[in-house]
Amino acid sequence: MARRKQDGIEIDEDLAHQRLEWRLERIGWTLMALLVLAALLGLLGYGPMSRASAGDAATLSLDYDRVQRASAPTEYRFHAAPALSGNGEVRLRFDASLLEEVELESIRPEPREVRTGPGYTEFAFATDGGERPADIVFQFRPATFGHVRGQVATQGAAPLLLDQYVLP
Repeated sequence: MARRKQDGIEIDEDLAHQRLEWRLERIGWTLMALLVLAALLGLLGYGPMSRASAGDAATLSLDYDRVQRASAPTEYRFHAAPALSGNGEVRLRFDASLLEEVELESIRPEPREVRTGPGYTEFAFATDGGERPADIVFQFRPATFGHVRGQVATQGAAPLLLDQYVLP
């Protein structure tokens, strides 16, 4: 530690320690700025980078939040192409791993039939069988937090893989 005289007062100073403090302060400010940027982009919850899509618009597609908050409302929004719903019905088969981690609040339109089996739950929806795509919305709240992964399958389309992170 060096002693320095300024305006008649002797001051102890440790320039090496002061430079280390300044460096740590700049690192802290940088980390806080990166955290704010991540939040604005949606990497910590709702935002543009949080939204995800799966599937193919020609058959079945899904829009959902890749990053969610535990106990916050969210939804799965399915779009079934007319070719898929041409027989007047769309059946969505969810892996049990997806539905065990959520509290379903509502399903629009109301399913015509619900069946469960080993490792899945299947929802059947009546459609107009016409040329309009069928839109199906599952509103729910995540019941826990962590990594949630599962599939939604339907006849005539490739299974949709959902990969989500639920933050506390």
